[in-house]
Amino acid sequence: MNPNIAPILEEVAAKFSQVYFVYHPEKGRFQYLNPAFTALFGLPLEDVVDSPGALLDKVHPEDVDFVREHYKLLLAGKVQEHLEFRFMVTAGGYKWICVSAAPASSMNGETGMVAGYAEDITGKKAYLNNVLKFNAKKNSTLEILSHDLAAPFANIQGAINLIEEQLENSDQDITQAIGFIKQDSKRGSDMIRDFVDNEFLESSQVVLHMERIDLAEKIQTVIDSYRERTHLVSKEFRFDPVEKPIFLYLDEMKFMQVVNNLISNSIKFTNDGGIITVALEDKGKTVLVSVADNGIGIPEDLKPHLFDKFSKARRRGIKGEKSIGLGMSIIKNIVELHRGRIWCESVENQGTTFYVELPVG
Repeated sequence: MNPNIAPILEEVAAKFSQVYFVYHPEKGRFQYLNPAFTALFGLPLEDVVDSPGALLDKVHPEDVDFVREHYKLLLAGKVQEHLEFRFMVTAGGYKWICVSAAPASSMNGETGMVAGYAEDITGKKAYLNNVLKFNAKKNSTLEILSHDLAAPFANIQGAINLIEEQLENSDQDITQAIGFIKQDSKRGSDMIRDFVDNEFLESSQVVLHMERIDLAEKIQTVIDSYRERTHLVSKEFRFDPVEKPIFLYLDEMKFMQVVNNLISNSIKFTNDGGIITVALEDKGKTVLVSVADNGIGIPEDLKPHLFDKFSKARRRGIKGEKSIGLGMSIIKNIVELHRGRIWCESVENQGTTFYVELPVG
């Protein structure tokens, strides 16, 4: 680096809230830290310049292995971008820190160093968590209402068909009026389902934005949203909490939409009083998510077409809910964009289980 440039960069770095650093792994010391370090980490510069272990000591215990793993990758010459982890603070809570770092070929004649920046993303995490929490409530409300309202529309259509049979040779005006009621009830039912389907379609057409999230916590939020409305949908929702957080890099909005739609599918094909169970299993190199129900199951002849676009496997739900045949195709696409896979096991009149397996790394 031009020696005349370094003072300028240091002067600029001193004005930002992000922490900029240069670290020498072999010497075990920081070659440079800007003043923002103390405000972000709550530690005096002199306490960590020659003793960087003081920083690792305050990383959240559940994130220590994650930090160590990516530090090894950095030392192996691999750029590390947007690493998110929790850093313990004196009040007993923690901050979310995001770090990006890369190998630095040389600085002032020295080699073998790494450089990068860190920033506090606690506020951003809290904001996104609130947005996604309300989004989960919105999705569960829309799905439950769409199923709940489908029943009276289906009843109306059934009643109209019965009246038509009884009044086959009736007055033309009455026949016409019955026809209007029949058309409007079908249009109302389809309009509700179209609205919910379009919500899913629009949300699935955005480029993935990957973040490190606790999948167990997010699934619990979705289940809680459905449990709050069990009086509307007459189903029991189960989710057994895991012993510890399960962190994965996912597009939270997209993947939780996948979970939501699998639950919605179970609602559609499970009778009132049925049970819908979501489970999460850490298998080491992968994480397995399952959504199971004790509903009507999937006929054998439909299974091969389940994930096709505009699938032949589409069918109306128990209460007449409409299907456009795109849902499972979109779910499969989102899962595969996350480098995962999805499959289904089902027995007619016993129930269905969908499995989604995602890589941890």
